[in-house]
Amino acid sequence: MASSFNGSSVLFVISALLLFGATQVTPMDYLLPICKTVGGGSTFVGIQFCMDTFHSDSRTAHGATYQELAAIAVDLLTANATSTKAEIGGLLGGKTADAATVQCLRSCQTLYGGILQRQPGSAAAVKDGKFSEAISSLEKSAATAKECEDGFSKSHVPSPVMVENGNAFQLAKLAVALLRY
Repeated sequence: MASSFNGSSVLFVISALLLFGATQVTPMDYLLPICKTVGGGSTFVGIQFCMDTFHSDSRTAHGATYQELAAIAVDLLTANATSTKAEIGGLLGGKTADAATVQCLRSCQTLYGGILQRQPGSAAAVKDGKFSEAISSLEKSAATAKECEDGFSKSHVPSPVMVENGNAFQLAKLAVALLRY
């Protein structure tokens, strides 16, 4: 029995499948326009930070609303603040830092405690659609992370938690930007 497909038919089908596959949107591609919207004109959060943040969380794999993305950013801020506070505790226990650094770390430990106290309320406000309440709390968290970092600058000592402070600040600002859209 002769095959009804010849070589050119097979080539056409394969080409069509490849073209179809190449033009399909991957599950994470929906994030780029969102991140361009909230990070494109922002002086606080960049597009790449937004993309990296959400690509790191499996909850965004199949699409999410702005509110859902804000809730994810709030969760990530909580995780960041928890690990940063623990890291600060470890640094304070190491006893290798000078007095000015120790003073800054103690201040930051208290500041991060404040972020962690606010986070359950922030998460609930986002979930319940109380965006102005959530934004107010998140703005305080961003200011707190900045205050921690500024303490090191004012004391003229290097910050051992500079990256963590930057991430906390940007996560809070990212959540705020998402809630404003």
